Order: sequence, then structure tokens, then C-alpha cells
Amino acid sequence: MARRDNSPKQNKGNVRKSDSVRKDFADNAYSNGKRSGKKEDTGRAKSAKRSAARGTEGKKRAFGGSDSGKRQEASDFHKKRSGVVPSGNRNDSTVKKYIPREKRYATETGLSAGDWNLRVSVSVETEEQLDAVLHHEGVNLIYIDEACFGIRETAKGGSSAESSAVKGDDAESEAFAKIIENIHKVGKKAGLRLRRIERDTDSGLDSANLIKKLIDRDAAPDALLIRSFDEAMMVSELENSETGNKGLNHIGRIFDYTCYGYNKEAVSMLRDLGAEKLTYPIELTYRECLNLRASVRAASEEGDTSEIPYEMLVYGHLPMMVSANCIQRTSDRCDHQNRFLVLRDRMQKNMPVRCYCKYCYNQIFNAEPLLLYDLEDEIRRLEPESVRYDFSVESGEEVLKILSGAIPENMTRGHFRHGIE
Repeated sequence: MARRDNSPKQNKGNVRKSDSVRKDFADNAYSNGKRSGKKEDTGRAKSAKRSAARGTEGKKRAFGGSDSGKRQEASDFHKKRSGVVPSGNRNDSTVKKYIPREKRYATETGLSAGDWNLRVSVSVETEEQLDAVLHHEGVNLIYIDEACFGIRETAKGGSSAESSAVKGDDAESEAFAKIIENIHKVGKKAGLRLRRIERDTDSGLDSANLIKKLIDRDAAPDALLIRSFDEAMMVSELENSETGNKGLNHIGRIFDYTCYGYNKEAVSMLRDLGAEKLTYPIELTYRECLNLRASVRAASEEGDTSEIPYEMLVYGHLPMMVSANCIQRTSDRCDHQNRFLVLRDRMQKNMPVRCYCKYCYNQIFNAEPLLLYDLEDEIRRLEPESVRYDFSVESGEEVLKILSGAIPENMTRGHFRHGIE
């Protein structure tokens, strides 16, 4: 006797696999009932067929049957619900670009960069931002982001206008060396802000070899902004290596707010990792920052640890998430353009997304920037050695307005007032 095939049939149109299974069950039950003459089996078969038919018709009504155009409409509907907001049309793709809206500014103003009488640091991610801060009198140190400068990553088989005729690691370090030299020429210090994610599979130079090559070119940065414990260990190993310690002692090591130092014990541990300056944690309130400063100072007076200077972040769109799942690739295709996208949250606020295509990761930023430079009294009581402005999605014109003390109408205090509950 031949073996009956009870496996589900291939899915057709928009019919679910479960519908196909019910149909097969109904057909088999009907055939068995017909041969055996059992009316109850035939009744079950008919009932199963009606159930399968209702499920199929329901799917057809929801998605337009097997018509490809209707299915495309359903697909577009789900893409729209995913939160990726289109802000521009292209003939060859459906790329969702971030188009910055013109910022509105309040009538009040905060402290300008030149009025702090402290060292002012800025971090930049675009050439336009770099040009804006390069000749600004109030800026002392400029951090260039490792993931945003150098030789831009391009699509496979493409070429980049930024790259010279010579490709490879030497061209990458040469591009960074030129930027650092240009910053030094205008009398400012240059810092290198290390990438957020580093993998063994990343193309091009890793951070350690980039630092080595910059030292060899006599174009070492004045400071490294370290953003993870892995990077701290990398710099420590580099210092102890035979080839890496040349000139490394002259590079300052500033730990970003992503290297958490909530209390004196954590600060002591960060100091052991090589930190020469810390950034106040963005999760702490003003009062908690005051207490942290006092406890670290008391510990240094008792001889438990030495006191360490702090940098205070006074402006910047804070990253809400760092993701290795590229939104550009998910919503359309890879184009390696280091572009900005936008996501819309449930409150209908647009959250900027930056694609760092050199190292294939995204950062999703808060829709509203953290702004503290109008709270002069509180900032000065924290006694930072320097203040910092982090620029990410801003235009060159907006950068200059922020540094002049202009206050955007839409902004946030972060946890500086209310803390984490």
C-alpha cells in the first residue's frame, strides 16, 4: 500500500501554512470517511474545509488576495509603521534621509564658549562642523571622530573622492595626520575620539595601529577621548609595547561619560586604567555630581587616591542606542554614504540616526539636545577643568549659534535635574 503524503503543500499567495495544513487534513479526512462510510469523519472533513476557507478569505481581504500590487501596498504599510520616516524621494531607491529642520531659538541666551574662562573642547563629526570651529576663538581643543574622518568607506567597486591615489593604511593615517596638522596650525589642540564599536573584522586600520602611525608621522593627537574599557585596555597595551610607547606619554587620556565613574571606587579603578581626566556621568543629577566631586576630593586628601580633573558635557544630542543592525540596510540597501536617517517615536518626535559606514554601526540620537551652558552657577560649582560641546547632526551655522550661547527652544536637561528613577 502506497504511503500517503500528509505534508503541507507549498504556500501559495498569501495563504498561511496553517491554512494549507487544514486543507490537507480536510482532504485526507474526507477521503478516509468516504471509503469507510463513516458520516462523522465526513462531517469533520467538511467542517475543516470551511474553517480553512474562512482563514484564506480573511487573509485575502486583509492583503488583497494574490495580487502583487496589493501585497506591495501591505509591505509599504508595514514599512510605514516601522517608524522610518521618508523625507525625500529618489528615482533609484527609497532611501529615508534626515533633513534637519531649521532650529528656533529662545530670546534668552546662555554662556558663550568664549565666556567660560575655562578650556573649551568640542567634538565634530562632519567637515562642515570642523570648518565652523577651526577658527573659533573660544575653542581650545577639537576632537575628530575616528569613524567620521579619514578615508570614507565606499560601496564595493566604488571609489572615494577623499582618498588619494595611494590606497590602504598609509592613506588613512595620512588623512588623519593632515587634519591634525591643520588644527595645530591655527593654534588649537587636536584630539581623537575613538570609535564606539571595534571588531576584528573591520576593514582598514584598527585604532591601535592608527595611533602608532600618527605617532610615526609626528602627527600624534594631543588627547584621546576613550569611550569604552576595551579602548582603555588597548591604549594601556599599546603603551607597554615596544613600538607603541614612543610619543604616547605626551597624549592625554580623557575618559568619556560612557566609562562610568559613579563613586570614588569606580573613579579609582578608572584611574588605574590610565584615566587622566574623566567626564561627569550624564546619568547623575547636579547634586549627585557635587557629592561625587566631594567624595573623590576627600579620598585624595586621605591618600586613598589622587584627585582627578573633570570635563563637563554642556551640549549635545545624547546617543540613545548604538546598533550594529544598520537601519539604512534594513529599510533600503547599503550605500556606504555615512548618511543621516530619522526615526519617529510614539510622541511623533524625529530621532536622528547616524550611519558610520566605515565600521558598519549606527547611533540613534535623542530628538532634543542636552543643554546645560545656560546653568552657569551650577556648572561652576562642579569645578570642571573644561567644558565640552558634542556636535553630531548640527550644521555649521547651528554650531556657531550654539557656541555663541543661543538656546534652542526644544532642548532637554537630561538627568541633570531629575536623575534616574
